[in-house]
Amino acid sequence: MIAKMIEKLQGSSENILGFRIWGKLTEASYRDLLDPEMEKVMKEYPKIRIVWVMEDFEGWTVGGAWEDFLLGLKFSAVEKMATVIDESWDDWLTLLFRAFTTLTHTELRFFKKERLAEAWEWIRT
Repeated sequence: MIAKMIEKLQGSSENILGFRIWGKLTEASYRDLLDPEMEKVMKEYPKIRIVWVMEDFEGWTVGGAWEDFLLGLKFSAVEKMATVIDESWDDWLTLLFRAFTTLTHTELRFFKKERLAEAWEWIRT
């Protein structure tokens, strides 16, 4: 059995999705939760918004990185993304997220973990 590295957050509704991510993301993480949740919402809404809560994030496995790339093709539907980070967050991850949002024209903001409520407020406006 593969350990779950991602979970959907309470507060997700309509075109707004929230996910808590920790550890190293695998292909199964995308296939079993993230991809189906995004597909379901994108069927109803042309634009979606996402809150990522990253805790002790360690990056991706090779399969997870490929799934992230494929999922990125879907991210043209994402208009706003709030990324909530903890002290384990690395500068290279910030660069990666900024590069991604530049390519997809997604509005991105980073929030420290103690500002989670502010991230949800921003994503809803």
